[in-house]
Amino acid sequence: MKNVLQVEKKIKEILVRELEIDPVVVEGVGADTPLLGRGIGLDSMETLTLVTGIEQEFCVQVEDDELTTGLFQTLGTLTEFVMQKIGDS
Repeated sequence: MKNVLQVEKKIKEILVRELEIDPVVVEGVGADTPLLGRGIGLDSMETLTLVTGIEQEFCVQVEDDELTTGLFQTLGTLTEFVMQKIGDS
C-alpha cells in the first residue's frame, strides 16, 4: 500500500516524464498547487495525458464521469483520488 507522499511523488514524475514539465517547477509543487490555470497550467489534452499516465502507473481505471475539474483542482485532490482508487483495487 502506497502512502500519500509516494503517490504524490509518482504523479510529479508523470508530470515531468509524460508532459515534459520542467523538473524544477514540479519540485516546487505542493499538495495545494492548482493543476489547471495559474498553477501548473495543464490544458485539456495534457490533463488526459496525465490521466493515462496515472492509469498505467497505478493500474487503475479512471471513468469518464470521474474526470471533473474538481479532480484536477490541486495536486492534493488528485493524489487523494488516486489513493482512493488504489485502495479500492
